[in-house]
Amino acid sequence: MKRILLLAALATASSAASAQDVSVTLSEWKMRLSRDTVPAGPVTFQIRNTGAMSHAVHVTGEGVDKGTRQIAVKETGTLTLSLKAGTYEVFCPLAEGSHKMAGMTRTLVVTAAGTPPAGSKPGA
Repeated sequence: MKRILLLAALATASSAASAQDVSVTLSEWKMRLSRDTVPAGPVTFQIRNTGAMSHAVHVTGEGVDKGTRQIAVKETGTLTLSLKAGTYEVFCPLAEGSHKMAGMTRTLVVTAAGTPPAGSKPGA
């Protein structure tokens, strides 16, 4: 039993050290995130532009202010950031902010490492 617990703890520590993936799909005036809550640490945004014009992704909050280059139609991109617990805005910064104002914005919540996601029950 102790071995199983030790292996489970090691697996959890190992997965926490690797980047959490968040898929981002961009199209005209829409931005979808595969998840809206991740644990603190490295996060890789896997971005796909399915729209008919160029888009980009920018992340701000908790001292972070980073983004991607323009991502052309049907192209992909990635953005890896180390995020601490807090709330972040993820948005398309193009056209002097008009893409963001048209609805291309989402909130990402980063929880403290080891904190269960919202809605989960301790011990379940």
